[in-house]
Amino acid sequence: MAEKIRLNGGFHNEVYYLKGENRILRISDVHKTEKSILQELEWMDFLQKHGVRVPLAEMKIRNYNGRISTFLEYIEGNPVEVTNQAFWNNKTFEKFGRILGRMHALSKTYEVTEVYRPVWTKDKQDVFSIKSNLEPGMKRIYEDLIGKLLTHPIAADTYGLIHNDFHQGNLIVSNQGDIVVIDFDECSYNWFAQDIAVFFYHAYWQQESFNGLTEDFCREFLQSFFAGYQAENLIHEVTINQIPIFLKLREIYLYQLFLHKWDLDQLEEWQKHTLNNLKDVIENQLPYAGIVDFSVYLQSWEEFLL
Repeated sequence: MAEKIRLNGGFHNEVYYLKGENRILRISDVHKTEKSILQELEWMDFLQKHGVRVPLAEMKIRNYNGRISTFLEYIEGNPVEVTNQAFWNNKTFEKFGRILGRMHALSKTYEVTEVYRPVWTKDKQDVFSIKSNLEPGMKRIYEDLIGKLLTHPIAADTYGLIHNDFHQGNLIVSNQGDIVVIDFDECSYNWFAQDIAVFFYHAYWQQESFNGLTEDFCREFLQSFFAGYQAENLIHEVTINQIPIFLKLREIYLYQLFLHKWDLDQLEEWQKHTLNNLKDVIENQLPYAGIVDFSVYLQSWEEFLL
């Protein structure tokens, strides 16, 4: 039996590196079903076959007392380092946009006979059960944000099967130089704006934390990212308008997640700061990164090359 080396599995899974087999073992939490996980693997396989680099997955899964084991290719490489300016730059931001744009374009053509992944619908907007954990004031803000989404009709140009946790922490730079998208555990049917908002949210957060913010970061990042995205998939006006909504929803999601997962009696100073800051910007409804209108950063692939 291969030696198991535990890796960081995030908040929901146990993840191990199987030494000698050069593959990953993921043990999912008890809330995931076999059909849901198989549909995740099928989606990854579809992306891989159509030009998006993701870990190869074994389609055979194992169920042990309700916990499902999945085996995935181990990617030899390194995580995206925001402090490495040789990599964290406009050229790479454009590559990130291309990858996500390609994934969303493929989502438009992907068909399933039955859906087993989580699905955002107008009758089930709280698809990840966030609302029930919120205090009254924050719950009202959450409901107001959802109400804004309800004014937009669901359409193929704005909605489909998405990664749902697309950020630099889930990207690996392989030894061959490919950017590999990992961790599809949260993939779901949702708005494309969710993926874009999550990526910008974490990029800005990490830039501020590790590099300090420069005056031009938002412009350089977003123009490069949008150029890459639009080389693969047209950004609909609805998607652009939804980005600020999903940025605020991301703050609410993270706030309730940290409250649930962290030991509130033994918080470190950075954790206290994070919770207090999230609470402040949510309750005062401050626009993330100070941006109200993301359309000002739209740039085509042709403009990016100039």
